[in-house]
Amino acid sequence: MITLYEFPPAFGLTNASPFALKLEAYCKLAKIEYQVKYRIDSEKMPKKKFPVALINNELVADSNIILAQLDQTAQLDASLCNEQHALGYLIKELIEEKLYWCLVYSRWVDDAFWPTTKTELFSEMPGVLKLFVPNLVRKNLIKSIYAQGLGRHSRAQIYDFAIEAVTHLASLLGEKPYFVSDYMTQYDCAAYATLTNLLNGKLETPIKAAIEQKPNLVAYINRCYESCGV
Repeated sequence: MITLYEFPPAFGLTNASPFALKLEAYCKLAKIEYQVKYRIDSEKMPKKKFPVALINNELVADSNIILAQLDQTAQLDASLCNEQHALGYLIKELIEEKLYWCLVYSRWVDDAFWPTTKTELFSEMPGVLKLFVPNLVRKNLIKSIYAQGLGRHSRAQIYDFAIEAVTHLASLLGEKPYFVSDYMTQYDCAAYATLTNLLNGKLETPIKAAIEQKPNLVAYINRCYESCGV
């Protein structure tokens, strides 16, 4: 059995971190026994972030590195050809390097949704800490988004980027059950994890509205949930 260290659930989701949810989905599909331990002290973890996995008494950080290590044994996608792997990789990169940051922007930067994020993540915090910790964390996230590059654009431009990504994803999926195969692959774990956060994460963002206008993506998200159960 492996142990996954993650931030606690929020926004009504199994996990509000797409990277943690991706790993849980993969473990379910690959029938890997795991347990989850919720923590908030990411600064004590390797690379100072979650999720982290304890595998054979070794802490492994970064969801892509964890998944690659697990897949050496589980080989969930052993039947995929090189072209399918290439397409899946490109889809995953679009989602985790573009769409994910739009999700972060909506939660932490957009003033329209920050109050919900603050309530979801900090409502149980002791009164004194609640006075300054949420805004301190937000300030750090705003700096990260700016350093990443997305935060240098206007609100309208950022949501346009996200809607463009959603449109391309819907076109790539078409009428297929999953993105690269007729079963849910590791690449679908990544796609589902971010898309369900955007669709089912309590925030009525322009990105959610764009997904709702793509019936095939909505059906895909529901199908993935039925397949992995997280």
